[in-house]
Amino acid sequence: MRHNQYYAIIRKSDGSKRPLGIPTVRDRVVQQAVRQVIEPLFDRNFYQHSYGFRKGHSQHQALDVVKRARESGYVYVVDLDIQSYFDNIPHDLLMEKVKLKIAEGRILDLIEMWLKAGVMEDDQLHDTYQGSPQGGVISPLLANIYLNTFDWGMIKQGFPVVRYTDDIK
Repeated sequence: MRHNQYYAIIRKSDGSKRPLGIPTVRDRVVQQAVRQVIEPLFDRNFYQHSYGFRKGHSQHQALDVVKRARESGYVYVVDLDIQSYFDNIPHDLLMEKVKLKIAEGRILDLIEMWLKAGVMEDDQLHDTYQGSPQGGVISPLLANIYLNTFDWGMIKQGFPVVRYTDDIK
């Protein structure tokens, strides 16, 4: 079942490579169905100022929050981009977070299968042990699930956070 999702290696502007997930139509439909079922379970616990990849949330809203913070007296902004974030999400830690809300074994198996689909490079299929394939329907939700711990951890430490995708301000 691991060949239901195909990968291509694309070159980034800096010359590095990024695996791009290209799900088959069947996998795209199944990923969408799984996402629709599990997203509400996670979304209700996402930090309110996490704006990336969420229905009803936008980059404009994130910028509005930053502007309001400035108007209320904040003078510093730290702009952070997690380099190669999607490529480096540890599967085991991500699955631990998914299992906190999902107990259904078949759903967990599907998610793990999508994460471990492998990368095709130079006509060779290479196993993947980390990362969430960009291009998959489920990947943005998985990225938010993993970053939610960061969001709440920063808040707990007293740092206001506004996040859009893997960019944090």
